[in-house]
Amino acid sequence: MRTKKAFYILISNLTFQMINVLIGLILPRLFITAFGSAVNGLILSIRQFLSFLNIVEAGIGLASITALLKPIAADDKAAANGILSATKILYMRTGYIFSCLIALLAIIYPFIADEEISYYTSFFLVIILGFSGFIDFFILGKYRVLLTADQRGYVITNIQIIGLIINAISYVILIKWGWNLLLVNGIATILFVSRSVLLIRYVKRNYSHVNFNEKIHTFKLDQRWDVLIHQIAGVIVFNSPVIIIAVFLGLKEVSVYTTYNMVFAGVTMLLTSFSGAMFAGIGDLLARGEKHKVLEIYQIFEFVYYAIIAWAYTIAFILILPFIKIYTQGVHDAEYMRPSLAILFVIVGVANNIRIPPNTLVNSAGHFKETKSRAIAETCINLAGSLVFVQIIGTEGVLLGAVCSFAYRTIDFIYYASRKLLEASLKPTFNKIMLNFFLAIIAVLPIRWYFDINPKNLYEWFFDAVIVGFLTLCVIIFGNIIAYPKLCKSLFIKVKLVLTRKSGVKLNY
Repeated sequence: MRTKKAFYILISNLTFQMINVLIGLILPRLFITAFGSAVNGLILSIRQFLSFLNIVEAGIGLASITALLKPIAADDKAAANGILSATKILYMRTGYIFSCLIALLAIIYPFIADEEISYYTSFFLVIILGFSGFIDFFILGKYRVLLTADQRGYVITNIQIIGLIINAISYVILIKWGWNLLLVNGIATILFVSRSVLLIRYVKRNYSHVNFNEKIHTFKLDQRWDVLIHQIAGVIVFNSPVIIIAVFLGLKEVSVYTTYNMVFAGVTMLLTSFSGAMFAGIGDLLARGEKHKVLEIYQIFEFVYYAIIAWAYTIAFILILPFIKIYTQGVHDAEYMRPSLAILFVIVGVANNIRIPPNTLVNSAGHFKETKSRAIAETCINLAGSLVFVQIIGTEGVLLGAVCSFAYRTIDFIYYASRKLLEASLKPTFNKIMLNFFLAIIAVLPIRWYFDINPKNLYEWFFDAVIVGFLTLCVIIFGNIIAYPKLCKSLFIKVKLVLTRKSGVKLNY
């Protein structure tokens, strides 16, 4: 059953991420051409500030999910309802704080962008874009916790897919009609948050035993402050670049950064779909004490994930600049063609994604208190490096700061997961990483030597992407099969069990 749920989550996540990537390519281009690079930078920088404000969630979600794993595994409905009731109250309390911070941000942020965007526009954009977060705190948070802990995250994802599509269609239509910037964002945001109706109906129909007004089990959430530290660290590391660039370099440079980041964020989202599918399943195994199964699944997860990283970022390395050239064609208010930026994004993306398997294991085990000092250290390295380098080499300096912090934290994650949780050697993990690194080089060199990749439009680019993707995939797959035949066999068996499973047949990891 765990394998089946993980498969559903994986498919839903992949679908969501592909749609999200596609929409992420369409909408910024529309905003840049319709409103200019400064407005595009304004919207994206506001979203990053809003991500900072989500810190007030104080780790409620992740800590609640972790706390719910044991009651759900033991079918203890009373304990689960107590945790959910505590989660509801905590989300509502933080929702009020979040609302106050939105109002404060709306007043203060326009002064940062006052030279390029009017105060009125900036003020109301903050309010409009922050409304979605308001709904998350007061309505959706408790339902998301329940479904994620019960390994039904695919339901949330499917509903998000519907919301994304409606949101994107409304943006395209309203921009094409030439509507005002504020009306475009306001209507699109209202349509997006309407997805909450579907989520509420699903939970009420399928979880009749759930009661959010039971006696509160606040002691079950005693790790939430440790989770908060991790969340603050994560928000700073992954969202501070846009804010630092906005403050030191301006909104147009934000647009340049986010155009590259849009592509690489899409790659990362596709990759992390796999970790999202594994999170609750691994947590369930750890809650049951089935450590030998955790090791088996983790080895396969790591094996597949590192191969996918090699494949995805090899393609990105080859095709990113041709894509940016086509994507920003006709846009002259900022310099978008930056080879150094592209290379640094590849390095940062690889370093960040390498740590996803051990990070998933650490989160599933609930080791937030034990690793919080490491998260703080990463944040300090990242901020210090970014603030120094951005003033020396500009936008590239922010990425260089990220390289410094990821170099430390990624190695630390691998060490902690292998030694502290799996009680295993670090060598197998580093062997997989090095193998895929060399396979990526083997894939890149002949493509660079024998192919002239200079597409004139997106159709030609897509054709080149298919060829590059296929050739790279062949190298990565065959190289991993030769190096790890036993893991390939185990993976094949797991996939076959999922695809051919009949009713009543029990699946084991």
